Amino acid sequence: MSTNKMKLDISQQALSDIFKKHNLGNIQSADLMTGGEFNSVYKIVTDDSKKYVIKIAPSSDIEVLTYERNLIQSEVFAYEKLAELKSVHIPEIFGYSQSSDEPYQYLIMEFIEGKTLSKSKLTDEETAKVTYSLGQTMAEIHSIAVPDGFGYLQNGLKRTWKDAYLSMVDSIIRDGLAKKAKIPYLEEIKSLINQNLSVLDEVKTPALIHFDLWAGNIILDKNNDLYSLIDCERVMFGDVMGEFISLDYITPFSLEKNKSLIAGYRSRANRNVEFNNNEMIRLYLMRLYLGLIANIETSYRYRKMSLTFLGRYLFSKHFLKVSIRELKKYTQK
Repeated sequence: MSTNKMKLDISQQALSDIFKKHNLGNIQSADLMTGGEFNSVYKIVTDDSKKYVIKIAPSSDIEVLTYERNLIQSEVFAYEKLAELKSVHIPEIFGYSQSSDEPYQYLIMEFIEGKTLSKSKLTDEETAKVTYSLGQTMAEIHSIAVPDGFGYLQNGLKRTWKDAYLSMVDSIIRDGLAKKAKIPYLEEIKSLINQNLSVLDEVKTPALIHFDLWAGNIILDKNNDLYSLIDCERVMFGDVMGEFISLDYITPFSLEKNKSLIAGYRSRANRNVEFNNNEMIRLYLMRLYLGLIANIETSYRYRKMSLTFLGRYLFSKHFLKVSIRELKKYTQK
């Protein structure tokens, strides 16, 4: 039995009913895909040989994090916005659940051919080329027009980024306490956030933030060029500095290591990003928030005392430890 409490076992008949509803033909094969920890994801091939992905959200009786509520609708909005991008191919949407009364909450998308960056063996030159292109695409994402407000669309937008950030942090901590999660360094995290709140006032305009641009969500083509971005489950409207933390969750953010990414970003950005002291504080505040998510979602997704639970907890603890250490350096300047 899987230790993941989120995943559903969907019958092929149920999948067929959904595809018929959207006039997408008869299902020839349905294979459960690995990876991802929230939705159940199937690769579907129909009798006309077309390939799709269907993401099915956890059932309504499963407890989820505050920001994960009504996530399908938010993700649809994000993909529709990202479809404006010219530099990468964004999966086409073919259908999604329209009502909470439906048996499943789902999203049907184009299946993207290609290999993830996480599974690609690239030369240093190829890596630099991909990350430069990724930086350009990030800048384009941050230039997309978004609603006037900050935070998560599904949770209600706030007037300022400070209000949104505090609400997001408060929600994830309350989610953790509700599950009696062991949150490492919690009081130190709260103190550091309070010490640095004023820098959040620098964020005047909300940007669409993918917030999950790690190597597993970056698709390359056969020439090892950037082709597509997937998985918009963490999309928010907020601080662009939060977009730079996803390529490396283990070590501190390095200007040298990320120079191609930054150069690509600056070549197309409509806002100046200098990585000055305050911007680095904002970057690590976002990394603290992501570390809290990584820690607390473990209590929602996995059975306690499982090896997966233990591994995720130790990873999130290290993630938070590095973030705290680095944030202190910039706070003391």
